[in-house]
Amino acid sequence: MGQPRTPYRHRLLGRRLPVLLAAALVLTLLGPFGTFADLTLTQRLAYWCGLIGLGGLAFELLTLAAGHRLRERAGAWRAMLAGVVLAVAAPMTLTVALLERTLRGMDFLRPLGLAELFVYVVIVTLLVSAIPVWLELRDRGLLAAPTPPPSPPAPNSAAATPAEPREPAFLARLPARLGRDLLALEMEDHYVRAHTAEGSDLILMRLRDAIAELAGLDGMQVHRSHWVAAAAVAGVERKPDGKLVLVLRDGRRVPVSRSHAAAVREAGWVEKI
Repeated sequence: MGQPRTPYRHRLLGRRLPVLLAAALVLTLLGPFGTFADLTLTQRLAYWCGLIGLGGLAFELLTLAAGHRLRERAGAWRAMLAGVVLAVAAPMTLTVALLERTLRGMDFLRPLGLAELFVYVVIVTLLVSAIPVWLELRDRGLLAAPTPPPSPPAPNSAAATPAEPREPAFLARLPARLGRDLLALEMEDHYVRAHTAEGSDLILMRLRDAIAELAGLDGMQVHRSHWVAAAAVAGVERKPDGKLVLVLRDGRRVPVSRSHAAAVREAGWVEKI
């Protein structure tokens, strides 16, 4: 079960590092802030690769720390992101000031000079981190529009047409491309991977919280790391050691832990063996 590479490794190698390298090369070729005139190509390459690499490392470490807080306070991502940018820009400003004095003899180690550098560093940080941050927020489901509150019932609605059952809150977290035919949930690092008939995606939340939001949908937790919808079960296999494995409609196999086996039997799922 799961992906061959961890989600974090995929995001780091497939998204962040290419963006950092591209940014360093572009800045080397353009030579902004006077570096084109004062430094050779080799010096500019070392200058911008060093600064972008150091700033990227600081940004990555701080976003990892902030990501753990986002597990409990997902709504505070804007304030946390602003704090990360400012926290990275402060030491990088001092680094640039010392580097400028060493390489080009420019003195920024004064209040106005540091303030000017700070603005430049914030701008570069925002430009370099914009794409990776946008992708990260999209993957975590933090860019989705909030679900509108339900409309108040119309007068005498109870005497009219019976109200339709409300959709489980968790389904609103699924990207539109995945539809609403939920098959299973799988715990993956600090995320829940939601599997539907159309594919899968990661959502930043705990499995137990996701299960709580699925109240009303026929299904159950069958393992510490797995929840399965009843309609998704196409068959059940029994291993030689007696353990059960659920076979879903999409061919996915989900293990059943011994602590949940009794509930699976009571639900009648083992009759599909």
